[in-house]
Amino acid sequence: MSTIIHFIVPADDMERAKKFYAELFDWKIEKFPGPIDYYAITTTAENGEDGLGGGLGKREETQDTIVNYVDVPSVDEYIAKVEKLGGKLVVPKMAIPGIGYAAVCIDTENNTFGLWECDEDAKIIQCESCGMPLDEKTTSKLDERYCIYCQDQQSGELATKEQVREGSINAAMQFMGKTKEEAEKMADEMMPELPRWQK
Repeated sequence: MSTIIHFIVPADDMERAKKFYAELFDWKIEKFPGPIDYYAITTTAENGEDGLGGGLGKREETQDTIVNYVDVPSVDEYIAKVEKLGGKLVVPKMAIPGIGYAAVCIDTENNTFGLWECDEDAKIIQCESCGMPLDEKTTSKLDERYCIYCQDQQSGELATKEQVREGSINAAMQFMGKTKEEAEKMADEMMPELPRWQK
């Protein structure tokens, strides 16, 4: 039987939220490795055993609320079940490298919940030009190595290095809440690691 395995708390102010939950529930909240501003939450039951694990992440949309993730054997199969039963997929399946796959859905009562599939072999398929995760909506129809933002879908022309850098900076500021300085640093560290710019 499927059960809730993880939860994510969205926050406008990460430091304020960390302080609130750490002091309120004595939760252990530690930065998750990598460039994304995400923190792992460790809870403990009253008997001292490990409780349900969670995460604290930057709020992307004003209406974002706490999302509980349910462990399932296959995210793809359960997305199909959700839609067959009248629910909707709102965040497509995405890989968390080395950990598993997640997706977010809405049920028939307009409640948001997540699906989680453990898979240590999970890998993010990224655009080789900008590093953006690729899915069925963002992959270029002309060359599956690139996203629709890095490759013009009519001419097939690829964006210049300067255009990709500028797009990455703007995305980090808009979607991750980074300052211009932080976004520039992220782009300058990430781009040399991507296959297109290693040539």
